[in-house]
Amino acid sequence: MRNTLYYLLFSLLMAFTACSEDSSTPPREVALRSIVCSTDECVISVGGSADFSFSVEDCEAQFDYEVGSAGCQVELRLSDKPTQQPQLFVLERVALAQGVGNYRATLRDRGDGVPYKVDVNLVIKLPSGELVRSDVVTVRSSNFVGGVYNISLRRADNPSLSSDVHFSYDGSHHSYNAHIDDYIALREFVVTIEGIEDETLSINGEPYDAKAKINLRSDATLRVEYEGNTTDYTLHLSCFTGLPVMSINTPGGVGVWSKEEWVEGSVMTLDGMGLFDDMTSVELSIRGRGNSTWGYEKKPYNLKLEKKQSVMGMPKHKRWCLLANYMDRTLLRNRVAYRLAEYTSLAWTPRCEFVELFLNGEHLGQYLLTEHIKVDENRVDITEMETTDNSGEAVTGGYLLELDFHYDNVWQWKGASGTPFAVKYPDEEDLTEQQFAWIKSHIAQVESVLYGGDFADAESGYVKYIDPESFVDYWLIYEICVNHELGNPGSVYLSKDRNGKLFAGPVWDFDWGTFSFKASPHAEWGLFIQWAWWYDRLFKDEAFTALARERWALLKPRFEQIFDFIATESDYIRLSWQRNFALWSISTDINGDEKLTFDAAVERMISVLRRRIDIIDTALR
Repeated sequence: MRNTLYYLLFSLLMAFTACSEDSSTPPREVALRSIVCSTDECVISVGGSADFSFSVEDCEAQFDYEVGSAGCQVELRLSDKPTQQPQLFVLERVALAQGVGNYRATLRDRGDGVPYKVDVNLVIKLPSGELVRSDVVTVRSSNFVGGVYNISLRRADNPSLSSDVHFSYDGSHHSYNAHIDDYIALREFVVTIEGIEDETLSINGEPYDAKAKINLRSDATLRVEYEGNTTDYTLHLSCFTGLPVMSINTPGGVGVWSKEEWVEGSVMTLDGMGLFDDMTSVELSIRGRGNSTWGYEKKPYNLKLEKKQSVMGMPKHKRWCLLANYMDRTLLRNRVAYRLAEYTSLAWTPRCEFVELFLNGEHLGQYLLTEHIKVDENRVDITEMETTDNSGEAVTGGYLLELDFHYDNVWQWKGASGTPFAVKYPDEEDLTEQQFAWIKSHIAQVESVLYGGDFADAESGYVKYIDPESFVDYWLIYEICVNHELGNPGSVYLSKDRNGKLFAGPVWDFDWGTFSFKASPHAEWGLFIQWAWWYDRLFKDEAFTALARERWALLKPRFEQIFDFIATESDYIRLSWQRNFALWSISTDINGDEKLTFDAAVERMISVLRRRIDIIDTALR
């Protein structure tokens, strides 16, 4: 009797304490059958976290709730895709809450900035493999407006595509971005927007039509209006390499094989890729260009438009160059050198922009569209001469001279110092005998004074004839870029306006041997080109050396901005670089980086620039 009474009392006590959190007796093994969440919606701040509570009604059931442990049985699953977990947020932890059978789940946003609204179930996987699911919890990000969280271009709706294209969300720019590997000139697509829930959509101010084609050659604006809130998103579609595409078609598709003969009647179009204004049906002539560069597989070209036009935001002109940069593993050498020159006092530096070139439908790779060196108010801005300007003040300018060791110009001579001079303006067909005789005589006078006994005299010496500041800044660009062409000399330019002094510049041709110590190993240890041409004499003047120190102190902080520029340009041309070198393999060994990857070649350029800045800084203190 006593044993029976004791058993009954023990059973009542166990029943009373079965769901008590203070019970120290291990519960009986109870199968978990249900999960109840405390809320049907959870809002997570971007990059932040949020909690919600849940309970298991079978409070004696045991399971591993420690997220991250090998045996954890708790996870989130998408309600509409029961085998998949959400991607934009995670179940970070599960902790005990007050009361047996009560827990607190913490969700964390991954910080991608993508707006979302997703239905999930909390799932507990039992040892038997059975899944127990909670009721639905809607999880949304704090930046969610409306139901737009999946935007795509479906190939079924857009036959020009080789596959479906999906946009990804960039929270920092509030934009949806997508990329097409192939070049498609007509980028008008049917845009599919999924996840729509009672909001009003418009694209570029027009109501969204799931069947209408949208022009995505430039960025479009998607406006979402939902529950009194309005949010604008940018739809950005990049194509091919992302660079503007220049297409030139010659009559009958004839090839461009001559540097002397223009292929007339050609037509150019420019797809600005949303970065620059498009151009259509521009009439022009095209021919080859360059000296040694014309001998390479990838050819450079000269362009002559039928009329002056602005191209890619650069001032109007007829004459342009397409530089191939064939030997340049970085494809950045000319671009970077010209940017460095823009930091100086030089009157004009050729502007340039990257393009992808298609010639008669064939992709030839990346080119640098560059302003041709010409006398013009927007380029070398000196007096434009007439054939009648043969005496008096009129014959004193303006002149554009090139120092070129190739010695293959029509109007050329060698000065007393042995320097090869050529007249580039007036043009060879316009230059008169009187003008040629005058500029030859003037250069002879300059050299006579420069190499005379009183060359450093502040009034009667060389400063009467040349502008020292431009000569210093011009030399500094060759020093910092390790360009030995100043010593040849080749592609070295001077200008002289009417009644004016000789000014150095503009800079030109920085793809051969530059940003490297391979062609000029002595540049790794000190100034290497201060002996070149007239500079050997100029640096014998203490005033010129003092000016060089002064200019360097001023320009050094500007030059150091180039590293940010290189980083930006490297990102900009990365895809283009890959396609360019899939087409062309460098057959020369000039710069020493020909076999490097893009990142390694750019890093080498940066290290050389940093080294040169340190070397020049030490030399000019």
